[in-house]
Amino acid sequence: MVITKLRDMPLRYRLSIPFFFLALTGTLLLVILALLSQREVIREEERQRLYGYGRALDHNRDLQGRWAVSVASSFARNPEVASALADRDRLRLLELSYPSYLFMKNTYGISQFNFHTPEPRMFLRLHRLYSFGDDLRDRETILTTVFLQRETYGLETGMTGHGIRGVAPVFHGERLVGTVEVGFDFGVIFLEELHKQFDIEASLLNPDETGERFESFATTFLSPVVRDHPAYRQVYEDGNPVIVNKMIDGTPYAVLVRTVEDYKGKRLALVELCVERSQTLAVMSYYRNLMWTVGIIGMLFSVGAIYLISAYFTRPINEMVTFARQIAKEEQVTPLTTSPRGELRVLAEALEEMLVSLYKSRLKIQEYTENLETMVHSRTRALRESEEKHRTLVENVPLVVYRLLGDGRTIFVNHYVEEVLGVSFRDVLSNPHFWKEKVWVEDRPRVWPLMDRCLEGGDEFKAEYRIQDTTGRFVFVMDRAIPVLDEKGSVETVDGYFMDVTDRHCLQKQIIQTEELRTLNEISARLAHEIRNPLVAAGGFARRLLNSLSEEDPNREKVRIIVQEVARLEKILEKTIAYLKPFEILSERQSVNDLIIGTLEELEEVFEENQVSFKASMARNLPLVSLDPVLYKTAMENILKGMLFLCQPGNRLQVRSYAGENTVHVEIVLQGASVSDDDLEHFFYPFTAQSERSKQLDLPLAKMVIHKHQGLVRFRRSDQGQVILDITLPQ
Repeated sequence: MVITKLRDMPLRYRLSIPFFFLALTGTLLLVILALLSQREVIREEERQRLYGYGRALDHNRDLQGRWAVSVASSFARNPEVASALADRDRLRLLELSYPSYLFMKNTYGISQFNFHTPEPRMFLRLHRLYSFGDDLRDRETILTTVFLQRETYGLETGMTGHGIRGVAPVFHGERLVGTVEVGFDFGVIFLEELHKQFDIEASLLNPDETGERFESFATTFLSPVVRDHPAYRQVYEDGNPVIVNKMIDGTPYAVLVRTVEDYKGKRLALVELCVERSQTLAVMSYYRNLMWTVGIIGMLFSVGAIYLISAYFTRPINEMVTFARQIAKEEQVTPLTTSPRGELRVLAEALEEMLVSLYKSRLKIQEYTENLETMVHSRTRALRESEEKHRTLVENVPLVVYRLLGDGRTIFVNHYVEEVLGVSFRDVLSNPHFWKEKVWVEDRPRVWPLMDRCLEGGDEFKAEYRIQDTTGRFVFVMDRAIPVLDEKGSVETVDGYFMDVTDRHCLQKQIIQTEELRTLNEISARLAHEIRNPLVAAGGFARRLLNSLSEEDPNREKVRIIVQEVARLEKILEKTIAYLKPFEILSERQSVNDLIIGTLEELEEVFEENQVSFKASMARNLPLVSLDPVLYKTAMENILKGMLFLCQPGNRLQVRSYAGENTVHVEIVLQGASVSDDDLEHFFYPFTAQSERSKQLDLPLAKMVIHKHQGLVRFRRSDQGQVILDITLPQ
């Protein structure tokens, strides 16, 4: 309703009302910006002023330190003082220095005048004549002076509190006989001088027992002040100065809080420098009111001016509006009776020219209208088809395709990520650090620097690493990403993909293992051949020697043992040669489930004899595998019997199968058995110290049969303490 009424108003009102709001907005913004600028300037002035007072405090402290060390040096260079200190003559030192001490105390406010021995120990205190002999090894200025044998000055804490001390070495001849110290009290007297010099309030603070409040041990304020602002604690902890505005006894102050360090740079206390802000706030209030007044007056004047100007210039517009309506309705056009000036005259001439060109434009519009709809439909259909083709290609390609922003956030990933990692694409998009966090922890030191160089430097990224999917299985991926740079050379987006190369990794591992086994077989065959000849000769001679000895000969028993051991070695050698002898695999497409279930049924009585239960959990629709049914069944029988020998009565054996990525897995899970790592490591080894029953099994040959089928065998322990033998066969 309001908008409708506004549209129906005369042009002069429609021009004046928006201009009024624009002027009001502009005035508000200008006044606010001016106030903010004024406040910022005042804050900066207060900041510079407070930091200047802080520098003045440091300068005064340095001047007092230099004055103290110069006075101490003048006494140290006095030959009579050096001689008295070398002779440890306190009365003589007192005669030489006590009048000067009283004069400087009353005139310049020094608070300490001491002589020390090189140990160092206190030899003479002029402000406490009967207190001497103190151990001063905790006084850094004295220790530095004695060690470096030169003047030292600075802020330090002593028995009388914090003081600005100057220490000078005293030499008698070439020998250091002690030190002389002159000091000023770093407290109320020092702060009062600062107050007189700059008309500011100053305090030295230390935290109370709770650590939340700070109490002054020296201040120029006449009444107690509560200091519980968090800034005090912050400055005390990190050492960075802070400026705060606060009310103290009803008076506004700008307060600089900073630390005070001693001679060695150790934090000694907080210093609080306060500048009154009453006059500053009054000036700010005055100029704020002045700016509001000037702004409102200027706004009203400008609105009135625009109203008068718009009323004057809109008079001929009504006639031109009538003229334009006649043109639009294709009525008989009457000439303009007014003769406007300036831009309005140009507008009138333009209306007449428009009348001439309108007819031509209508003809062209009619022609364009006939063709436009057809072209729009055609282009829209082509664009949708192109988008669908691209989306179909990206979604169906067997790769995880993704796009990142320059900060590493994922903005697109196709659905194939669910098949590779078991993670939905929504979870990937909601995790801003997915691209880096998906890398396995052990591979991050190698991969993350490459990712950082891609995101920060625009380098192409290419790496292979491991990812753990939602089931806990490791997936080996090859990841490649190409950054897209903006006109400034910064990384705008990163387009990339990664593919599952677990099968290739397993194949490479299997090839390496096969080559190692082939090399080991060749070496073992040659070694067996080299051992066989001397072993046969040794056995023949041992048997001939045994036959030649009589039954009563005491050496006959020893020779008989040699013959038995040689025969045992010959049997081991024959078995080794049998392991090394190549055999052929006659493969057929077989069901792994059928072979395993048949083997378990044949061994059912053996399980019952050993009081071990078993359970078969075989996956359905398991793909067929190329196997030699006789050899593979024999190998599984030996492996199951070997696992059975690791069991105790009451244990349980579970056999399960499932399909992997182009592989078939058979797992034999032993539950409740106590099996050592050594038994697992040497499970397939021949001639080991296993039980006699397990020695009857041909476990090495069983492992060789699985390897012949291009399979892998490995033992592992689960988190629940189960022993799992995993057999992997290619489909």
